[in-house]
Amino acid sequence: MTTAADRLLKNAPAPEAGLVSIIIPCYNHADFLPEAIESALGQAYANREVLVVDDGSRDSTPQIATAYAGVRYIRQENSGVSAARNAGVTQSRGEYIVFLDADDRLLPKALEIGVDSLRQHPTCAFAFGYCKLIAADGSPFAECEPPRRISSEYYLELLRGNYIWCPGSVIYRRSAVDSVNGFDLSLGGCADYDLYLRITRSSPVFCHNQFVVDYRLHSSNMSVDHSRMLREALKALDTQWDFVKGDSRCVEAFMAGRKRWQDYFGTLQMSDQIAEMARSNLPPNATVAVATGGKKELLRLGGYRVWHFPQAGNDKRGQLFQQGTKGSAEVRWIQSGMTYEFRLFGGPEYSKELAAISVIGVADLTGKVAVESFESGKVCLICTPNPVLVPHRYGGRTTVTWNTGDGSEGQVYVSVGGEYDNRPPKNSEDAIDRLEAIRARGAQYLLLPATAFWWLDRYEEFRAHLEAHYPAVVRDENSCIIFDLREPRAASANVQRIT
Repeated sequence: MTTAADRLLKNAPAPEAGLVSIIIPCYNHADFLPEAIESALGQAYANREVLVVDDGSRDSTPQIATAYAGVRYIRQENSGVSAARNAGVTQSRGEYIVFLDADDRLLPKALEIGVDSLRQHPTCAFAFGYCKLIAADGSPFAECEPPRRISSEYYLELLRGNYIWCPGSVIYRRSAVDSVNGFDLSLGGCADYDLYLRITRSSPVFCHNQFVVDYRLHSSNMSVDHSRMLREALKALDTQWDFVKGDSRCVEAFMAGRKRWQDYFGTLQMSDQIAEMARSNLPPNATVAVATGGKKELLRLGGYRVWHFPQAGNDKRGQLFQQGTKGSAEVRWIQSGMTYEFRLFGGPEYSKELAAISVIGVADLTGKVAVESFESGKVCLICTPNPVLVPHRYGGRTTVTWNTGDGSEGQVYVSVGGEYDNRPPKNSEDAIDRLEAIRARGAQYLLLPATAFWWLDRYEEFRAHLEAHYPAVVRDENSCIIFDLREPRAASANVQRIT
């Protein structure tokens, strides 16, 4: 009888002991491909082969791949990333396999760490570590700390969510990939998640807790298509139902995973929708309070100044960014659509706010950005440039310069949308007080995403107060309601209800 593994490996050569096959699928990523290839060729572990599988690219991928000695170039008609990875497996010779996306980079000791891990854990199907985030230009996106240690119940943890997620962070035994017939051709962005699930369901794996790959954030990442990613993540997870339905712990993990995917990508989808509503209906440079439920993704509203609603007390400063009498520091992690609040504090116990500035990430800049100057010996907090051009959504850069002005020590804090107050209002009176408090601070609009409509149902007097005093400039039951807080009108006897 022909097995699934036989079908995948029908023409594959016998594996070579100790050899690592690095398979790089590529579709129109010629701009990034050289860095991926060079990171593979530059490994401290020398017993490796590099295969570039061109999935029908229309750019200069063929010329780039064939220019490197020691790289095997394979071309196929455009069939998707899963087919490209499987094609690489069938033509590779390694005992071990690493799938490196063409826009990512292996760190120099990635193979050495991976092979050592599998040799020390001979029963494990694959070993994995972590990735560092880089911007489109290859520069570090932000400082990375290793995630929390993952439970050894890897299958259960994967049902709850894809804690691995970067394909290049995994090194497989070839036999493990063969045993499940490689990648599912019907999946794209979540095919790796599906493969992890199918392998860990019956085999142990190992996490070595080291960084082994750079993961590049840019506008053509598959993950930016939130609707597609949600469909594929749920499809990959749902294939496990027949295997988990008889086990209560697995069912609990499965249901938690479905909720997690829906919450995560659903929030991103809603963020896209409300950003479009804001662009179409609000004036430039408006200050908008958003009932985020603590989710920063809902603060991505383009060039607007955006705050969490409700806000925690004013003593909540955010994250300490820099400290000193004066100085300059580069910021590498500005995101398109986000607004960052920098504040400089000085005086006794840093109790006095000396200056504040909002930094906005935008996808398009028209005209020149003014450069602020400052006088030596005067208090200053400036960002150059501001707004920040973020052409690939991630990794915009600016330089923060500060001076306390009198030679005393200062502290610079940064926050996104202020500090969210996660205490639900006690009653309508409390909800109204919080609304009026943020309005007094300068909020011009209140935006309630669909996930926050419960405020209107739970606090009836709060709803009546809104409807009576502040007109709704947007009322879309599928995305959001936006109230104009700028000029309160006289209370009306007829209060419109939300249905």
